[in-house]
Amino acid sequence: MKYHFKKAFTAFILAGAMLFNSLPVFASSSTVAEDMQYLNSYFQIGSISETVTAEEFCSALEKISDTELTYSTEYTGMVQLLQPILQAAGMEELALTFPEQKYSKILSQHNIKLSLDTTTSQYAACALTTNLIEPKDLTSTTISKSQAVRVLTAIADATGQGRNFLGYSSDADIYSKLTNTWNSFEIFSDEVLDDIGSKAVQNKITTGYNLKKQSYDARFVPELTLRYGHDDIKHANQIIGLLQSEGIVAKVQLEPKISIYEYLLDWGPIPEPEPRYEVKQFSDDLYLVYAVEYDLALEFESTTDKSKFDTLILKYAKKSGENADAEGLLYGSWWQPLYTSTTPMTGNYRKIVDNIITNGEYSIHPFCLDSNATNVKQQLKELNPSINVTQKTLWCDEPFYRYLSGNDYQ
Repeated sequence: MKYHFKKAFTAFILAGAMLFNSLPVFASSSTVAEDMQYLNSYFQIGSISETVTAEEFCSALEKISDTELTYSTEYTGMVQLLQPILQAAGMEELALTFPEQKYSKILSQHNIKLSLDTTTSQYAACALTTNLIEPKDLTSTTISKSQAVRVLTAIADATGQGRNFLGYSSDADIYSKLTNTWNSFEIFSDEVLDDIGSKAVQNKITTGYNLKKQSYDARFVPELTLRYGHDDIKHANQIIGLLQSEGIVAKVQLEPKISIYEYLLDWGPIPEPEPRYEVKQFSDDLYLVYAVEYDLALEFESTTDKSKFDTLILKYAKKSGENADAEGLLYGSWWQPLYTSTTPMTGNYRKIVDNIITNGEYSIHPFCLDSNATNVKQQLKELNPSINVTQKTLWCDEPFYRYLSGNDYQ
């Protein structure tokens, strides 16, 4: 019984304030341009010269590592900047443990025949074995843009700030990775946010919201990324298969979210809790469902591919009055599929607002219409004046926007 209602009210779960007044595999095949987009999005490294100076390179390292680094402005290539590279990656102490026999063997294996002092040899061997640099970086007398971007991206990965994803939609094992990841998800919660969220539902500020955990964030390039929400992994696998059949390649991450919404007692007796579905009582007349769902995060190779996604979903993964039995559609297709972008989209996309309240690594996300954003923020603040409500504009698909507006269930 509960799963019947869970699916029937899925869009209801995610709809924020509307009718009431309203965690990796690294990008080994990324291009320089894609990695530059990433460095700009997350570290505000807006541009890099074709030939990079020591100051420019180490300034970028410091933005990624948030650490003051040791370096000299006089250099004849990357070999003189190994110390700040290892400092930024958090590997300097490891490098200094390398004995002569070890670093000599590593350098020999890479055919490095430079005359280096002991410490530089240790740094070079460590940087090579931890994949921060390539052998050619030690012999070049200048640092090119492509070299700098590659090393900076490797530093971001080494410090846990790189893209966090399962693989590519074209990978042969992507289905097993998706399924195994989904099978690991269970309900999580946060006491502070539970209190705020339950009051928001009780006060009719929102009909429901999502709870997310920062450690699962894909950290994808926003301009190339969509997040597609659903509650069935078979559907996610078919979405990936659809992309494969259309020749579209994207980086893939599965981000868990807990959809929280009111359980109405006329739905039947309160069910027994399960790892992915539980009803919690917050007052005499308020019961909230905690149901595990996911956002399928997709970073496309181009904005053109990103734009194609809407057409594919409307054709193959959206129920309609003419196709209420879902014949010819993907398994588990919804009346109101939900996919969003944090950067502007044209065509059928519409603007909505995500009202984000954060506590540590957890955050809740009630959506609302753009026209009601000021009112919703004020009402949320009245629940607890100490909280900070961050409003982020999203561009969502038109079917979900219509549902959020209360205009048309189809």
